[in-house]
Amino acid sequence: MGSSKSITGIVVTYNRKDALGRCIDALLNQTEQLDDILIIDNASSDGTEEFLAEKYGYSSEKISEPNVLKEVCKKGETHIYIYRNGINGGGSMGFHLGMKLAYETLETDLYWMMDDDGYPSRDCLEQLVSKVDQHDYLMPVSIDIRDHEKLSWPVRQKNGNKTERYKALHGSWGDIMQFVTPFNGVLLTKKCVREVGYINKDFFIWGDEYDHYWRCREKGIVPITLLNAEFYHPAQKLPLVKICFGLTTAPYVDSKLRMVCLARNYTYIYKHYGQSYKIPLKFLQYTWLFLITRHFDFAGWKLYVQSVRDGLCGDFTRHKKYLG
Repeated sequence: MGSSKSITGIVVTYNRKDALGRCIDALLNQTEQLDDILIIDNASSDGTEEFLAEKYGYSSEKISEPNVLKEVCKKGETHIYIYRNGINGGGSMGFHLGMKLAYETLETDLYWMMDDDGYPSRDCLEQLVSKVDQHDYLMPVSIDIRDHEKLSWPVRQKNGNKTERYKALHGSWGDIMQFVTPFNGVLLTKKCVREVGYINKDFFIWGDEYDHYWRCREKGIVPITLLNAEFYHPAQKLPLVKICFGLTTAPYVDSKLRMVCLARNYTYIYKHYGQSYKIPLKFLQYTWLFLITRHFDFAGWKLYVQSVRDGLCGDFTRHKKYLG
């Protein structure tokens, strides 16, 4: 097909070299050719450098120096760059760096962004690019990586009911769904990046994509999902715990790092994007979760309260205490 606009695929990775290799292979095998692939390595310790060097046939010495953008090889007409971050700044810093380098150094027109644990269908980019003249924020549909008849998570149909079946969702909306579940496989235009800016690097994990989504909406950029563009991603992993006698649920993970990011980041989003009413509702839910469902888990509840306060104050430092 061939787009006249330059396209950079931005992949953020941390200690998942095998999944990363699968993702990069899928990018190189697209029906719409990429000009550049930019890999942001968040200080991986699993031999990612050596793995990529052996897989794509270049010297790993080219990427041993941290915090430097280097072109390591060229596959066909696609240039592969690697930026090895000196620290693990999480997905938010990875995408911030990827957008910044692609915009300021590679001067990219189109930004195709994804984590390392998913991969696009062969014509995913072609489908997205076909609509890029009408839209500045385009999402593919997220398909369960293990079962391509299912979605990665339940999604709202046009009638308001949620479904886990891809065919049901496509039958409900047609080719275009008028909302998105960011962020894997999103295609952004240069206009979007220029007017909205980069991902907030301080979020570490979770919520950075929604923060950027709401900033887009504030600038008048309306995200859409193309249901003919498929991106294969692991199914939703965040456990939902039943609370309030089973009447509702609350997301919970047994990790201080992740709970800090979850509570802090979404509190920040609720405060800044017209959803402040959710903050007391979430507070009541998690008070029930920690003090009743988890049998007086005061330590967990205290950490939750501290993280909510951090979100209200815009303090994005607490998670650093729990980095390994």
